[in-house]
Amino acid sequence: MSSAAPFDLAETDRLLSTTRSVRRRLDLETPVPRELIEESLRLAVQAPTADNAQNWRWLVITDPEMKESLAGLFRRAWKFHKAEISTKSGRRRNSPQARKNEESAAALPEAIAKVPALILPCVVGKPPDSATIDSEWERLNAHKPADDPAHQVRMGQLRASTFYGSIFPAIWSLQLALRSRGLGSTITCMHLPFARQAAELLGIPSGVTQICMVPVAYTLGTNFRPAQRVDAGQRTFWEGWGK
Repeated sequence: MSSAAPFDLAETDRLLSTTRSVRRRLDLETPVPRELIEESLRLAVQAPTADNAQNWRWLVITDPEMKESLAGLFRRAWKFHKAEISTKSGRRRNSPQARKNEESAAALPEAIAKVPALILPCVVGKPPDSATIDSEWERLNAHKPADDPAHQVRMGQLRASTFYGSIFPAIWSLQLALRSRGLGSTITCMHLPFARQAAELLGIPSGVTQICMVPVAYTLGTNFRPAQRVDAGQRTFWEGWGK
C-alpha cells in the first residue's frame, strides 16, 4: 500500500492557512464572473450535512440597487455594534491587534455596496430554542420512573448544534473554493439585526433563516499569510480537560 499523501500537502496547507477574512483588500472594481461563484457553490455543497438534510439555500446578490439597500441595513447595524463594542474595556480590547481588527471591520460597511457579489447562506427552518426543546422533552417523559435514563437526556443543544453545524462547513468550503480561484471573502453577520427587513427586500420566505453574508471579490494582491494564532498544542487536551 502506498504511503503517499492523496493531495499535495504543501498546497493544501497553504490554502487552509492563508484563507483570511478579506475586508480591506477586496477589489471593488473588477467584476466576478458568475461561473466562478457557481463553481465554488458546487464545491461548497459537498460539505458534510447532518442527516444528509442539505437544507441550505444560497442567495447571490449582484444587482447594484439591491446591494445598496442591503448596505443601508448593514451600515445602520454597524453603528449599533460599534457603540456596543466601544463600551467594552480591557487590555485585549485595547491591544494593537484588537484595534487592527476593528479597523478592518469598520472598512466593510463603507465598501459593502460596491463589493461585486454578496452571498447570503440560508437554512430552511428556524433555529431551535434549546430551553423549549428540553422542557418539551421533559414533559413528554414525565410519566416515566424517576430513575429512567430519559430524564437525564437534553436534546436542545444537540438540535441547535445540528442546525448551525450543517451550514458552516459548507460556508467554509465556499470560502476555500473562492480563495483557490483568486477571490477573497469574509463571513459577516452585520445585517442580521435587520434580518426581517432584509427578508422583505429579497423575498426570503418567513420559514428561512439567514445565517450570514459572504462578500465576494477579487483581492488586491495575493500574498496572504498565516494569521498569528496561539499554538494549538497549548490549547489541546488529551483524554480529559486540562490534561
